[in-house]
Amino acid sequence: MSLEDETHQVRTSSLGWMIQGIARRLNQAMEERLARHDMTLQHFMVMMTVLESDGLSQTEIGERFGMPPYAISRAIDHLEGLGLLQRRPHPTSRRALTIHATRKGRALSKALFAIVREVNDDLVQPLSAAD
Repeated sequence: MSLEDETHQVRTSSLGWMIQGIARRLNQAMEERLARHDMTLQHFMVMMTVLESDGLSQTEIGERFGMPPYAISRAIDHLEGLGLLQRRPHPTSRRALTIHATRKGRALSKALFAIVREVNDDLVQPLSAAD
C-alpha cells in the first residue's frame, strides 16, 4: 500500500476527522440560519445561555464557554442593540451587571429552537432509524 493510500485510509476512517467534519457542517448550517436574525453562532450561544439562566453576570456567561470578557461584551452589545438582551445593575455588586432577556428576546426563542431542530434534522435525515 502506498503512503498516499495509507494516509487516505487513516484519514477517512478517523473518528476525530469525521467529528471535525460534522462540527464544521453544523456550524455552517447554524451560521446560515442565524444570519436571518442578524446573529452569529457566538451570539446564539450567549442568547441561549441567558434564556436558560436569566440574570447571570457577563463573567458567568463567559466562564460557561471559556470566552474572553471582550468577546462576551461584544456579543452582549450586539444582542442588546437588537433589543434581545438588557444589562441591569447587579443586586450585590456595584461593579457588575446582570444580563436579562427582553420580551423580544424571549419571543425569539421559538425561532432559535426551530433552527436547532432544523439543523439537527438535516444532519440525521440520511440515517436510518437503526443508524
